[in-house]
Amino acid sequence: MRWNEPAAEPGRRNWTPTGLWPDESQRALVHEHLDGERPLLVLLDDARRRVPLLREEWQAAPYRLVRDLVGTRRADLAADADELVEVRLPFLDWLPQAHRERAERFLAESDAALSRTPMALLPPLLAEKRHHGAPPNPRFARRLLPNALTPDRFEAAVRHLFADTPHSCAAATACEVTR
Repeated sequence: MRWNEPAAEPGRRNWTPTGLWPDESQRALVHEHLDGERPLLVLLDDARRRVPLLREEWQAAPYRLVRDLVGTRRADLAADADELVEVRLPFLDWLPQAHRERAERFLAESDAALSRTPMALLPPLLAEKRHHGAPPNPRFARRLLPNALTPDRFEAAVRHLFADTPHSCAAATACEVTR
């Protein structure tokens, strides 16, 4: 989700959702990136979780965003007494269908593995295994222990994941790392 902070009142932060990531130009850049077979790591930390937002944030959001995500009219939101609105973001709708299906399989496989493994035995980053015939990009991963992934460790993991791709990653900052 994209956010904007209009002029804040003294002592108060006032972030407002303005739309979904990616917008059309960003979507075109992602597709260009994939077409060029450049490394792309998609982190699926909480891909299926509902996102809680304050009602006042939704009151200031563009109508189209509210309608698309909540499926209701703004007037209905005002009438609801709950302070929080929970939304589910579209699942990787900016990726081609074949990649979304791979991401779904990775989530299902990783959910199964996570249900059998105690948290203390999990790695900080769980990455999709390479399957024969699957394209090298994008790669999917889940951050299981975010605090254990310092920028240096994350950069090393990205380099390792894309070490054998045609356009190897020199550094995490040189790769497109997308949520």
